[in-house]
Amino acid sequence: MKIWSCTFLCAPFLAGCLHAPAERIMVSLDIGERVMAVKGWDVGCDNLGHCVAISALPPRKVKLDGIRGALRVAFHADREPDLAIIPLDFEERLPEVKPSAEQAASLLRQLRLGNEFMLWHQDNDGSRYYLPGKDFAQIESLLRQWREKFSVRLVQQEPIVRTKATALGGFVTPELTEAQLTGCKAPKKGDIEAVWAVGGEFYLLRYTCSTNGSALPLTLWFTQDKKSGKLEGIGIDEAVGPRINDKAAGLYNAHFEPTQGVLVTRKVYSSRDCGSVAVYAATPSGFLLAERREARHCIGLFERDWIRAYRNPAIVLPGVW
Repeated sequence: MKIWSCTFLCAPFLAGCLHAPAERIMVSLDIGERVMAVKGWDVGCDNLGHCVAISALPPRKVKLDGIRGALRVAFHADREPDLAIIPLDFEERLPEVKPSAEQAASLLRQLRLGNEFMLWHQDNDGSRYYLPGKDFAQIESLLRQWREKFSVRLVQQEPIVRTKATALGGFVTPELTEAQLTGCKAPKKGDIEAVWAVGGEFYLLRYTCSTNGSALPLTLWFTQDKKSGKLEGIGIDEAVGPRINDKAAGLYNAHFEPTQGVLVTRKVYSSRDCGSVAVYAATPSGFLLAERREARHCIGLFERDWIRAYRNPAIVLPGVW
């Protein structure tokens, strides 16, 4: 942990020359209202009432000799918000920077005044972080209301253990019909890509649907009961396209981690720094939603820094998925 020097300082000379730039914002009807783009912030609450705001207006109107950062503010019912700085590097996810209690209090005072478009902080190693923070008082008021709306009492649950899977080779897979391949454009649509045995109950099968190099690759995912041989679409909330027994099979940007027992699917902007990502845990009875994260502003955040819109407290996720 670095030791910070100086205090957070306003940059009043920037306030007059910096204006909110044309924003790149992910807009999708598939993303629920738990995370929204409001006044240059990504704001949202998860199903457990944890509410977060991330400052999201990038400084592009002046040459800056420093590190562009996003300010992450986590709200609580009984105490002041927690603050952290997320350095925006684009090439790698850098560790977040935690201000001291005194520095956080100073920054909160400046944010609540709401007069400056830009704040900056200089670390004791000479690093300077630029942080947008306009209209914070309105965001803070909004999230107080959202926290009351979304807050629920955490109920103790039995832990749900993720089921590890084994990749299979030479497995005889069912051939898909034209109806099951509706919407697929690949020349080799319906080719099997991978098969896994998930526990002792079912197989997970992935078929080709999109052409190689697609901006938003779509693959088809089916489960097959080991005893009956019944084939069904994956049927999770993010699934689209062809349906079997009213369960859709298509997933965008999806991959399965067999050793971790997690299925990850993404709906992202072309720059891949905003959109939604959902993580499902493999269990003997199928796939259960473990976590969903979203980002509306495309500012260079890595997925692990997107706002969490849902968490299943009974499922412990691996450190990296």
